[in-house]
Amino acid sequence: MKTRFMVAAAILGILALVVSACTSEPAGSPTQANFRLLVSDQPNVIGDFAHLNVTISSIGVHPFGDNSTWLEFSPNIGTVDLTTLQGENAEEIWSGNITPGQYDKVFIYVSNVEGNLTASAGNGTANVKLPSGKLQISTPFTVSGNGTTSLVFDITVIKAGNSGKYILEPQIATSGVNQGFREVKP
Repeated sequence: MKTRFMVAAAILGILALVVSACTSEPAGSPTQANFRLLVSDQPNVIGDFAHLNVTISSIGVHPFGDNSTWLEFSPNIGTVDLTTLQGENAEEIWSGNITPGQYDKVFIYVSNVEGNLTASAGNGTANVKLPSGKLQISTPFTVSGNGTTSLVFDITVIKAGNSGKYILEPQIATSGVNQGFREVKP
């Protein structure tokens, strides 16, 4: 009886070690994301919209000096409403670990843009275009192995003359890792 108890205890101990080895982080691995991508909106004519939903299909990050390699990710948040992201408000669309180093471009691939106008802008559905199906900024930034780099990608909507159409475009001057932001949750 005592032998069976000791064998059972030994088996349970070995199983506990195996399970903990499979679920724990390897020594020295980061416990938090080292890179976050957030979206914000530069005001311009966003006041014309009751909502302006942008559906993000994927994200691309380009390592500096490497013309052929792109890191691509699926967003954590599929759709953002730019009307809630005015000024310093920003919403995280992706967070995770990427190889520490220097990067120089970020793409946001957009599959759909849907906007409804306010009463003062004429009500109804807005005709919003994104000419290339993606938004791109070229801005150098570094991701380190320690801490988290947060990059704010600022998007704006502008009116295309008197055509009644709107265009989405990136705002490079207000995008980057040195931008202040106030994080909002979806």
